[in-house]
Amino acid sequence: MVDNRSSGEKIPVGADLIIPALALAFAAYFFISIADLAWEAKANGALIGTILVILVGVQLVRLGTRVARRQADFGFDAILEPRDALGKRIGMVLVTVAFIAAVQWLGLTLALFLGMTAALYLMGLRHLRRILLIAFVVAACAYGLFIALLESDMPHGPVENLISALVSRHPR
Repeated sequence: MVDNRSSGEKIPVGADLIIPALALAFAAYFFISIADLAWEAKANGALIGTILVILVGVQLVRLGTRVARRQADFGFDAILEPRDALGKRIGMVLVTVAFIAAVQWLGLTLALFLGMTAALYLMGLRHLRRILLIAFVVAACAYGLFIALLESDMPHGPVENLISALVSRHPR
């Protein structure tokens, strides 16, 4: 990242604390959620969670060192600038929240298709065919990988149920 500030001006690094804060919240959730699991899962969870906490600690030390050397401050200018992109950033957060909320009812494939469609439009893509094609390919790949191939516990919705019904009617 190129910084066009004068030599005496401090770099705002407050925005660099957002992901570490979310990572710590995730690690805390991770530690709480593994409490009732078998010891193997607890060991893996504790290892992954500990590595995550260590990485957050490294980031905090790195940022703290820059602030202590008076090279930076904890300002949030980096997330607020440029102002013309702020609406898109907020929109992407809202699309992500809507996707997370809707995936339980719509299923992975349909929620991802709709979320990707909204995100691409929000980011400035205006060719409807291109938006729908990209969203379809991403959703189809996610279905193929997570639902069909890995048989994961991703939420099933109307698309997954329809494909399952069609496949079960035609024996191999």
